[in-house]
Amino acid sequence: MLKLRVSHRTEIRYPGPVVESVNHVRLTPRTNDRQLVREARLTTFPEAAVSTYRDAFENEVAWFQIHQPHDRLVIESHATVEPAPPLRPNTAALTLASWEALDAADYRDELADFLAPSTLVSWGGAIDAFDRELGIEAGTPGEWLVAAELAVAGAIVYAPGFTHTDTPIERVLQIRRGVCQDLAQTFIALARRRGIATRYVSGWLWEPTVEGPTESHAWAEAFLPRAGWVQFDPTHPDPDLTRYARIGVGRDYADVPPVRGSYVGPATDSMSVEVTVERLDES
Repeated sequence: MLKLRVSHRTEIRYPGPVVESVNHVRLTPRTNDRQLVREARLTTFPEAAVSTYRDAFENEVAWFQIHQPHDRLVIESHATVEPAPPLRPNTAALTLASWEALDAADYRDELADFLAPSTLVSWGGAIDAFDRELGIEAGTPGEWLVAAELAVAGAIVYAPGFTHTDTPIERVLQIRRGVCQDLAQTFIALARRRGIATRYVSGWLWEPTVEGPTESHAWAEAFLPRAGWVQFDPTHPDPDLTRYARIGVGRDYADVPPVRGSYVGPATDSMSVEVTVERLDES
């Protein structure tokens, strides 16, 4: 079985001393039906006592507070994860859910959070026009999702440096460039517009051809009756689904930011993130 070792380091620098730093960190993977977590630990500098809690989406959140003056904050997450077998049902299984099934009251009630607009995922003029541009023949919901995954990948160029974590989808569609977060949220907007419950997933991806530091990753999952949550990654369409290590899920990025905090002091001077994902062994 594939085993991944991940190191995620965030360093925040300030132009002067800050105090009363309070941070909520979503960088701790949990064991679930998607993966087995062999190790997960979080350290900070300055050193702080770390507590944990579960958020509304059952993600593990580490919480810590630093009272002493400091001009640098380092947060390191280390994890060893064994991903589960592939999560994409075969083509036949994806055709089992009908569009009529998505209109059922229990589907819409139980999955309401992932059907409605959210902080960074909404639709209207730009998404409506993009959906028409793609021209995907509906088929079944599962077939439509597979086609949409490929279409988003082909329409938006993966290009770091053009967007930020709060860039609206409208801007992404205007420039047709973005990173994994942008492609995932565009896919989610298209799917929700069609009435398919879809959620944002944050985590890490091992890419065999990439050596050295990499970055966090984001993808999506759609819920189909009789198939459950099905994984889609418009950044890497039709991926090898065994290479993913999941941190958390939410309606969009705003629900699962890696680090969110507040403090008393001058504005942040710089922030750097370095991620390393390695294969330990495979049997």
